[in-house]
Amino acid sequence: MAMYEFCGTFSIFRPSPVVEALLDSIDSSELLPQSFGWRRVKSSSGRKTDLWRREPLIELGELGQFADAMKSERGGRRFARAAKRVTGVTASPFEVQASMLFSTQRCKGGEGFSGFVNNERIPLSTSARRIYGKSTCYADLLFDVPNGASPLIVECQGKVVHDDYDSAISDSDRTTALQQMGFTVMPLTYRQISDRANFDTVRRMVARQIGVAYRSKNSKEIRCEIDLRRNIFIDWTTLGR
Repeated sequence: MAMYEFCGTFSIFRPSPVVEALLDSIDSSELLPQSFGWRRVKSSSGRKTDLWRREPLIELGELGQFADAMKSERGGRRFARAAKRVTGVTASPFEVQASMLFSTQRCKGGEGFSGFVNNERIPLSTSARRIYGKSTCYADLLFDVPNGASPLIVECQGKVVHDDYDSAISDSDRTTALQQMGFTVMPLTYRQISDRANFDTVRRMVARQIGVAYRSKNSKEIRCEIDLRRNIFIDWTTLGR
C-alpha cells in the first residue's frame, strides 16, 4: 500500500491544528504559487479533505530497479515480491484498495483478475467530446477484454468528489461518452467494495464482463480474503504505524 502511494499521484496527510492554521494563513496571503507541487482536494461542497494531489514521488521503473538491487538484503525478496504486485499509478486509496482486491492472487485473498491497467489515458472521439466537453479522460481500472468484447472500465467513485448534483451530471456525461466509444463502464462505490457481501456481487459482475468463469472460494481462500480486507481497509493516515 505504501508502494502504491509512493508511485501514485496522491498522498493522505492530516495536518495538525497548528499546521492547518498555517496553511490557512498561507492560502489567504497567496504566498505559495498554485504550481508548488501539492494541491489539496476539496469535496464538491468545498470541504477540505486529507487527500492531496501531487506528482509521483518515484516511478514504477525506479521501484523495480530498487527492488532488484535490494534482493540480497534482509527482507529484500519480500520487498521485491510486493513491488511486483503494484499494478500501476493510482490516484486515491480507494483505487489502491480496488486494485489490490482485484489483482491479488486468490490464495492470498484477492480475485486474481489480471489484465487491467490503472489511470489509462483515453483520447475521446469527436462525438464523445461533444457529450463530455473534454478531449481526454482517464480510466481508473481498464480491463482488456479478450475475443473482441467491449473493454471494461471500472470507475472508483469516491464520495469526496462525487457527492453532489453537478458531479453526478458530469459522471453521467463521462459514462455516456465512453459508452459511445464502445467501452463498458462499471461505477464502483466504496460501500460496494468495503462490505464483503456487496463485493461478492461486484466481483461476479466483473468476472462476467471480462469473460472469466467465476469459481466460489474455498474455506482457506475465504480466510485469506478476510485477512487481506482487514489489512487494506484501514484509516489510511495510520499506514506504516
